[in-house]
Amino acid sequence: MHIEYRISERDYKSAATLAQRKQSSMTALDHYFPYLFSVAWVIAGFIPSAASNSLDPTDATDLIFELGVIPVLLGFLWKRKVRLRKEYEKASNLHLLQQLDLDSSGLRLVTSMATVRTSWQVYTKFTENETVFLLFQEGKEGFQAITKSFLTPLQTDELRTLLTANLPKA
Repeated sequence: MHIEYRISERDYKSAATLAQRKQSSMTALDHYFPYLFSVAWVIAGFIPSAASNSLDPTDATDLIFELGVIPVLLGFLWKRKVRLRKEYEKASNLHLLQQLDLDSSGLRLVTSMATVRTSWQVYTKFTENETVFLLFQEGKEGFQAITKSFLTPLQTDELRTLLTANLPKA
C-alpha cells in the first residue's frame, strides 16, 4: 500500500493529543491533569473554610475561590497548545511530503530528507481517531502519525486492515 500525505499543525496536535491519551496510564494522567485539578479545586471550594463559620452558599470568598479555577484551567490548556505548536515547528521533517509504503514486512517512509525502513516489530500498537492513525514506537514518546485527510475511504479501510493484522489496537 502506498500513501502520500503531509502533516499539518492541526494534524500534529490531534496526533500528539491522541498519543498522550492512549500511550500509557502516566501519559493519560498527564493529559487529563488540568481537568482533574479543576474538579478537585471545585470540590475543595465546597468544603467550608475554617476561617469562616458560615455555611452560607452566597459567601463571596467561596465564590471567588470557585471562579478562580477558570483562569487556571485556561492557563493549563493554553500552555499545552503553545507546547504542541513549538514541537510541530521544531520537527521540520513533518512539514515535508511523506511517502509511506506499507506491506507485510513493515513500513518504508520516504521524505526529501531521508528514507527510513522499519519492521512491524518497532511498533507496539496502533490507534486512530477521526483525523489520524497513530503507530506507537518502542520506548516512551515515539509515534508515527498517518493523516486521514489524504486517504480515500477505501484506503482508510485497507490501512486499518493492514494495521490490525500486524499490530494490536491500543
